[in-house]
Amino acid sequence: MKESFRRKKKEIDRKLSERSCERDADGNAIVNMTVKDDSDFLSVFSSGQTPVISTEVADFIENNTHTIRSNEELTLRIYGNCIDEQEKVTYRSAIKEYYAEKYLANEKELKRNSFIVLILMWAGILVLAAAIFLEYRRDSIIWSEVIDIMAWVFLWEAVDIAVFENRSLRLKRLRYMSYMSMKIEYYPLMSDEHNQNFDDLLV
Repeated sequence: MKESFRRKKKEIDRKLSERSCERDADGNAIVNMTVKDDSDFLSVFSSGQTPVISTEVADFIENNTHTIRSNEELTLRIYGNCIDEQEKVTYRSAIKEYYAEKYLANEKELKRNSFIVLILMWAGILVLAAAIFLEYRRDSIIWSEVIDIMAWVFLWEAVDIAVFENRSLRLKRLRYMSYMSMKIEYYPLMSDEHNQNFDDLLV
């Protein structure tokens, strides 16, 4: 039974790998999207004159690019018969505007984190110096240990933000840049052949 499970898993992994490697003539990773009703394609809110896509559309794009490297160039192929020529232009700009806002917010968070890291490092160094002073000048081992722990907490928090949180933000930056430069193509919805059903993988 275990061997049968392994074979089935290997077959599913192979098919999913083939499915996720579809590329266009330029080598861009292709994201297929079927739109049968575009009434909720745009968000009812936007911070400027340019509309942005709804969170449902953004979630779809992001969920379907999880397995693609953050620095990959992308091509979004939208299949649908309900999108007219004017909407094609609007949706293209709405997608780019949505991720431009995400990119700017991400950059602000990176700058804020860099400032926090600097403050925490200096605080850790100053508190560590205070611990050394108490240990050698005041002969207060207990308080010097307490302050020493505080110093390492500051320094560890600085490392955690600089190494782990900022790494995640830098990956998001690459992803948002890919979304902003993503090619967007429209095709009529002739059949569901381009949209492989996951159930087929279990056959």
